[in-house]
Amino acid sequence: MFTFATTPVKFVGLLVLFAFCTVWCVYELTRPGDWRRRVSNVLHLLMSVVMLAMVWTGVWMPLASVIGVPAFVAVFALATGWFLWRAVEARGAGRTGLAHAAGHAVMFAAMTWHLSAMAVKRGAAAGASTGAAMPSTPGMAAGSGGMAGMSGGGAGVMLAVVGVPFMVYLLAAGLNDVRRALLPRAAASVCHCGTDCTCGPGCACGATVPASEEVREHEAELSGPGAAASRQLKLSVAAPAASGCHEARPVGTPAYRLSALADAAMNLGMFWMSTGLLVAIAPFMRLLSF
Repeated sequence: MFTFATTPVKFVGLLVLFAFCTVWCVYELTRPGDWRRRVSNVLHLLMSVVMLAMVWTGVWMPLASVIGVPAFVAVFALATGWFLWRAVEARGAGRTGLAHAAGHAVMFAAMTWHLSAMAVKRGAAAGASTGAAMPSTPGMAAGSGGMAGMSGGGAGVMLAVVGVPFMVYLLAAGLNDVRRALLPRAAASVCHCGTDCTCGPGCACGATVPASEEVREHEAELSGPGAAASRQLKLSVAAPAASGCHEARPVGTPAYRLSALADAAMNLGMFWMSTGLLVAIAPFMRLLSF
């Protein structure tokens, strides 16, 4: 895939991004959740580990030789189907839940595209080994079968065109994740109805009034009816969301920001790693390998 000698910034940058994603995915597996959330988080961890392995040729080539790239393609195609099913399930959970599941389905579809491109590249490299040498792109070991640049021939152009929607999504989603990580902390509220106040139109707190972490801590110290409301609030916050991959987190809290940054690291890292695949139709993408 990449080497420190040829693309030191990209090599180190991708290692840091995907290592952070891997650590965060392990943390998410320690949080409360039902079996659906567990499966989703295991798939996210698998993607992080595979992307981390793909950064360095010295790790990825032996791994791909033993397992086979087509096997990875099949696994992530099934994972895409899993998140499509989660999106269908989330139709009744509101637009946010649907967007969350659908976004992850697109992300895993992009991963399937990445791996499919690698399988095609390996096949082309194998064919080139019996004839003319296949041109290489800076940042990719020759014949590695990685996701760096391909020739401007039919295969390269086809893969680039197919990948454009995925690349647009990864960039847009990654930038949106950075925006979410920078959102201000939710204002304090005396609302006892739970995070995002989802108790319905009869809620005395008004529409969509958030309850900050400070308010929940303060309510825990109250006695009488306030304490009972606080206990109910804690139960509602700890309960797994029907369609999300993680527990509910108030906007602006440290856990919320770290989760958003992990999403940004995965989406932007996948975009950065895959820029070489668009060189066939967008030669300026070579500038992102340095």
